[in-house]
Amino acid sequence: MMRRMSISALLLLSNTNVHGFAPSPLRNNHHSTLRVSSDITEEGAKTINEDPLGLTPELRMITNAFSNIPDEKTRHKQLLYMANKLPSVEEAVYVPENKVPGCLSTVHVTCDAKENEDGKTVMMYRGDSDGLLTKGLLALLVRGLSGCTADEIQLVNPEFIKEAKISQTLTPGRNNGFLNMLAVMKKKALTATSTVSAEESDASPEAEEGAEAGKS
Repeated sequence: MMRRMSISALLLLSNTNVHGFAPSPLRNNHHSTLRVSSDITEEGAKTINEDPLGLTPELRMITNAFSNIPDEKTRHKQLLYMANKLPSVEEAVYVPENKVPGCLSTVHVTCDAKENEDGKTVMMYRGDSDGLLTKGLLALLVRGLSGCTADEIQLVNPEFIKEAKISQTLTPGRNNGFLNMLAVMKKKALTATSTVSAEESDASPEAEEGAEAGKS
């Protein structure tokens, strides 16, 4: 039974899009997520604070899939596979403000705020690392957080890495690097959302009327 579950977990992780530019197909299909995580209702997938670790539906799926892999070596290989699937990024990403501090490898990550089909402002992450295992961890976060709002992202408890049994693969230094990556991605989500809110406020009819009144 465990062997069959581990193979299913690998297939789920291997066949799902890891791109940071758009949510994976599973994120838009609550029923696919529910097949992986039977303890999350459809309503819970929409209001993720029902998840015990505040995980997004995609992160919950990934966590469950990794936890069903019975051995550390296979989990390590899966992270390397995800690293190789992370899309390349433009040179503009490799700037000091996108560098994650406290990582053994060099990591850069950024995000763009976009409006989804429900009119919500969601984050789309992209990044890179010169360390393959660290890049796999980054790919996991890019995939798990992209397509979610800043509020949803703030709820994510980093303890999920223990439930996924990934922490067993990491040295203390890499574990700290993972925590720093998640912290930076949370901060960038808040910053991007604040920027969008400020731009919308400046473009509002009230703001325009105020500007016109100031000229007269």
